[in-house]
Amino acid sequence: MKKSVIKNTVFAAVFAALIFVAIWVIAIPNGVGGVIHFGDALIYVGAAVLPFPYGLFAASIGAGLFDLLRYPVWTPFTIVIKPLMVLCFANRNEKILSGAGARNYIAPFTAGALNVGLYFLANVYLFDGVAGGVRALPGLAIQSGGSVVCFFVMAFSLDKFKFKQELNRI
Repeated sequence: MKKSVIKNTVFAAVFAALIFVAIWVIAIPNGVGGVIHFGDALIYVGAAVLPFPYGLFAASIGAGLFDLLRYPVWTPFTIVIKPLMVLCFANRNEKILSGAGARNYIAPFTAGALNVGLYFLANVYLFDGVAGGVRALPGLAIQSGGSVVCFFVMAFSLDKFKFKQELNRI
């Protein structure tokens, strides 16, 4: 097995664990069967740092494990939605946010919109049709908006410390 495969698998597992813990520690019930959390910010960082498809696995496993243990009805939706959000990000640049990587400036907004839209549809399916989806919108908007802010704070901070370059050096 190549060293890069082992390294990327280990980093994906670390990100999956961080995502799980971030959601578990700050999971505020939204009143319609889901939670508000900012674990998506770590999904975004993982998507910008890990090579494809490792970011997909980290997102699906980290968030999916939380749902499996706390809210199992959401697990099938989460293991599909979170990897779709990862597809919005680019991970080929030396920084998480850079001029060449302008995609990662837009990606959290796109991923947040996907999160809101797809979980809205999941709520429509699971709870009272459109009324159930509408009831979930405020919590989904808070979660997605908060995750965007958290992502930019983390990305700027990690770029200052050249996190991605150091990670690639290992």
